[in-house]
Amino acid sequence: MAFTPEGTPLGLLNVQCWARDPAQAGKKHRRHQLPIEEKESLKWLVSYRAVAEAQKLCSDTMLISVGDREADLYELFLEAAQHPGGPRLLVRAERTRNRQVEQEDLWQRMHAEPVAGLLDVAVPRRASRPARTARLQVRFAQVVLSPPRNSKFQPLSVWAVYAREVGYGTEVTQPIDWMLLSTVKTESFQDACQRLSWDSRRWGIEGYHRTIKSGCRIEDRRLDDTDSLEACLAIDLVVAWRVYWLTMVGRERPTLRVTRS
Repeated sequence: MAFTPEGTPLGLLNVQCWARDPAQAGKKHRRHQLPIEEKESLKWLVSYRAVAEAQKLCSDTMLISVGDREADLYELFLEAAQHPGGPRLLVRAERTRNRQVEQEDLWQRMHAEPVAGLLDVAVPRRASRPARTARLQVRFAQVVLSPPRNSKFQPLSVWAVYAREVGYGTEVTQPIDWMLLSTVKTESFQDACQRLSWDSRRWGIEGYHRTIKSGCRIEDRRLDDTDSLEACLAIDLVVAWRVYWLTMVGRERPTLRVTRS
């Protein structure tokens, strides 16, 4: 889904329908030996390439392909590096991937960076978690990602932005600890805050998914074959976008506020 920097949903750039093949069950243990073309993770490269096609039509606009922690794939950064004129990347790093930068743990490397400033973030309510304002220490640096072991990939230079919540109460059981990796040059505290603002646009996807499930009731469909389900889903996706767009017009977006730098 495409969003403006202010958070207005513009529509869908890429949709993929797929289901796991029961015959492929049990291959998780050998996922490290499989090429990206044989993994479910390929969907992220397909989406990035769809954004790249849109970028060709918008040469005066910088498009940013934003992904959650599932998109923390070395192959995705390689794809972006091979097409410098294409869309930029901004990905939330997954800590369990043990991402290394110059033979050092990414989190340890960034924790050693000086705090560039403090940022207040309005965290929306989610399930039983109440809404709150979180205060984040923000650090940033240019780093060189080490390629996965036993691969022939070359190291890649990216910019990292690390936002860590401080001063939270005992009621906060999961304080914010965000690590962003981006191909967009980040050289100031203001740049780092902008990257965090871009990442917050992903929250709009959650609202869109709620509209599909609760508004269009897509999970209640009872159709006899895949083709019928896909045709119904195609209509529901458009309807859900229109409904979601109407709900977002004029609504106050999640805010990031600089408190001290």
